[in-house]
Amino acid sequence: MSVVAHPTDEPNPARPSGPAQESPPVRAGVFENGTWRHGELTHEVRSPYDGRLVAVVSHASAKEVSRGPRSAKRLAAADRARVLRACAEGFETRRAEVAASICAEIGMPVTDAEKEVDRSVRWLQLAAEAVHHLDGTSTRLSGPGGDRLAVTTPQPYRRVLAITPYNRPLAQLIVKVAPAMLAGAPITLKPSERASASAVSAVEILLDCGYPPEYLSLWTGGPEVAQALLADPAVDFVAFTGSARGAGAVAATAGPRPGCYELGDVGALVVCADADLPAAARAAAQGAFGNAGQSCRGVKRVLVAEDVAEEFGRLLAEESAAWRVGDPAERTTRIGTLIDPGAVERVRTAVEAAVRDGAEVVAGGEYRGAQCWPTVIGRVDPGARLVTEEFLAPLAPVVTLTDRALDDLPDSYPGGLQVGVFTRDLDRAMNLAQRLPVGTVVLDDGPQYDHPLAPFGGVGHSGHGRESVLSSARNMCFAKTIVFPAPTEGPR
Repeated sequence: MSVVAHPTDEPNPARPSGPAQESPPVRAGVFENGTWRHGELTHEVRSPYDGRLVAVVSHASAKEVSRGPRSAKRLAAADRARVLRACAEGFETRRAEVAASICAEIGMPVTDAEKEVDRSVRWLQLAAEAVHHLDGTSTRLSGPGGDRLAVTTPQPYRRVLAITPYNRPLAQLIVKVAPAMLAGAPITLKPSERASASAVSAVEILLDCGYPPEYLSLWTGGPEVAQALLADPAVDFVAFTGSARGAGAVAATAGPRPGCYELGDVGALVVCADADLPAAARAAAQGAFGNAGQSCRGVKRVLVAEDVAEEFGRLLAEESAAWRVGDPAERTTRIGTLIDPGAVERVRTAVEAAVRDGAEVVAGGEYRGAQCWPTVIGRVDPGARLVTEEFLAPLAPVVTLTDRALDDLPDSYPGGLQVGVFTRDLDRAMNLAQRLPVGTVVLDDGPQYDHPLAPFGGVGHSGHGRESVLSSARNMCFAKTIVFPAPTEGPR
């Protein structure tokens, strides 16, 4: 099947049409020192599906960013747990409202947006349960002057700076906020400018639920705002999720400060010749097409043994037919939009280049406005841009290799976040799992698997550090050791 685009004479749903809309009130985009205020820049939030104006948020400029220490009274563990439980209940209560906002801002199907809220609630709940598990150690120190006791405890950093992307606008904030409260660390949020309305709503809910204002700041705006926040000497730790290019700019300014960097990947699903092919095709479709492919841990390429490649491709094409593209507000829609038409054009260009080099579009290959249909591409060259660069789109590029080459994959794998492996041979599965230089190997499922208690993070170009409820909280603390004096000699 060749690459097909919708006729150019059809209306582009990503462009506003019809009568002029009444502009909604401008929402304050900065929360600092316990106060909401407006930035000097005005940002219109338009639906990538139909172009309608859904919100207006005031963004800050770099020169407005304030710096310096802020005082925050140390919260007891019981109080931190109470705050986290209250926030979980607050998001659960406002699930429909929050999901509708996410759906309108970034074109995520409303059913996926509801799962986004559910995931955030689960993080908050587990963080509340984990508060009393963030403990230290003790060591007896023997020396010529007598025995001493060293107690090492986790001490929260003065302030954490969290820089987050647009593709999961609520969950990416909460996976930073929940561990920060677990640790007792104040946090400053700098969300993507493409998801600022969702960030404002999230902070409003957190504050309504009793999140201490002195523990939370929000700055909306462009990359220059992030750079200004990094210049704050009170920021002791950086939690970054985004592109490798963005991470380079952040790290250059952050310097030697500790941080956790999650940088995405071209995540692979490995399908060996002895795999359960129907199960592998289902996992490939879910990993490649879920959230319109806009997930750092999704399936970005499928590496299939040549003996089963034809049958696997047919099964995957059949799976793709079930992924309905449409209005993200409709509950039957499984793929809404990409973030904007420019993202779709980038996809189209890469697919067409792969086809010129011998690949074949087996299913999909349709585009309209900011929408991209689920696309299965066979016979993709292993060096094609389509599989060497990360595309946040519903693409399933299939690369055919010999079955032996799949066993040798760890020798040439460049590092990454997660890999899924389908094989019925347990020894083979364990060999790949132990040798692949990635943060997680998922057996008999796709690389998209996640759980708040499972440490998540990459190797090499995919970043460093690990995120989970407890791993992230420990990241946001430094170890402080207190040495008690040796007991004085005296009567017993």
